[in-house]
Amino acid sequence: MIEARGAVEGISVACLGPSGTFSEEAASRHFGPDARSVFCTSIDDVFDVVEARAAPFGVVPVENSLEGAIGHTLDHLVASPLRISGEVALPIRQHLLRRDGELGGITRVYGHAQSLAQCQRFLKKTLPLAERVAVSSNAEAARLAALEPGSAALASKRAAAIHALAILAEGVEDDPTNTTRFLVIGETGAAPSGHDKTSLVMSAPNRPGSMVALLRPFSRHGVSMTKLESRPSRRGLWDYLFFVDVEGHAEEAALRRALVDLEARAGYLKVLGSYPMARPC
Repeated sequence: MIEARGAVEGISVACLGPSGTFSEEAASRHFGPDARSVFCTSIDDVFDVVEARAAPFGVVPVENSLEGAIGHTLDHLVASPLRISGEVALPIRQHLLRRDGELGGITRVYGHAQSLAQCQRFLKKTLPLAERVAVSSNAEAARLAALEPGSAALASKRAAAIHALAILAEGVEDDPTNTTRFLVIGETGAAPSGHDKTSLVMSAPNRPGSMVALLRPFSRHGVSMTKLESRPSRRGLWDYLFFVDVEGHAEEAALRRALVDLEARAGYLKVLGSYPMARPC
């Protein structure tokens, strides 16, 4: 875990650091600017910090609209006793940053691996000869660019301000709809808000028609499913877990009946949390 920081004392929230990451921005959007960030070096650390009660909440990325699900987060949700109590859908705007305010002389571009992949067209057209170097976060990319005159970074405006970097180009991502979904995790759940989502994970018995049988309770009880994704269970070869998002709160009657029905059919079932749907940013 990296050091905890925060100009104003408030609720502590574990998130990926250092300061200037999109995870920190997601935490700020959900908890407000007074939240005190507990910066962690990995998703594992975020879960560990919250489970150890060093912070009551954590914020972790779970999927990107272009790159798909983040398997490491999904695996932790299965193993951890923590519950999901919120979500943030954060538009990801990538900016090209540098100490000097000119494009000339850039020999290296730092960025998170996903950011480099999401800005390929811009980099190929604008800096075709520059080396692309993947680092742990875009905030780290900005820190390195601030130290090296010939380097640039793909990062946020907040990272530019923190490291006194000039913004050479704004919005250089290939797809302007690029959005990352973050989950808020903690020991407590969220009360019904009237506009909720429930996430769960389940497994199907290994027999013909078992997956169809698992999904039937949702339609039978009028519950709308918004996401279905499979992931290896790590319990055996070609054995899978299915991650499902549905509309509604687990305390609502229709979903409660569907879950009772589902529990009788599933080989494994865990409700990961019910929480308000993310508001558009």
